[in-house]
Parts: sequence; structure tokens; C-alpha cells
Amino acid sequence: MPSPRIKLHQQVAVYHCITRTIQGRRLLDEFGKEVFRKQMWQQAEFCGVEILTYAILSNHVHVLAQVSHFGV
Repeated sequence: MPSPRIKLHQQVAVYHCITRTIQGRRLLDEFGKEVFRKQMWQQAEFCGVEILTYAILSNHVHVLAQVSHFGV
């Protein structure tokens, strides 16, 4: 019985991710924003996600991320 051929097709998806605090409370000061930014880049690199752009505010964050999916 012949083995099936597997073809990989690359697909790219872009996601707009938002997170915010409860009741609009201001959670991130300048130091907190910098810590968040560093952790965001570390996690993106670890997960293979490309961050296209982002905005970190005191009570919410926007991230536009690109993810490559490999399917069979």
C-alpha cells in the first residue's frame, strides 16, 4: 500500500487582540508598560507570532499579530 503524500500549504492570519481592565481602572504606569512590552515580544518570539503593531495604554492594550498556519 503506497504511503499518502503530504502537502503543506502555508496560510497566514492576522488578528487584532484587545485586552482591558475591569471598570477602566488604570493598571499600567510607564514601568508596567515597559514590562508588558518586553514580555509581549518574548512571548511572540517563543510562539512564532509576528507583531505587526501595538498600542499599550494605562487601561487597555491593542496588538495586531500575524500568525502562519501550516496545514495538511
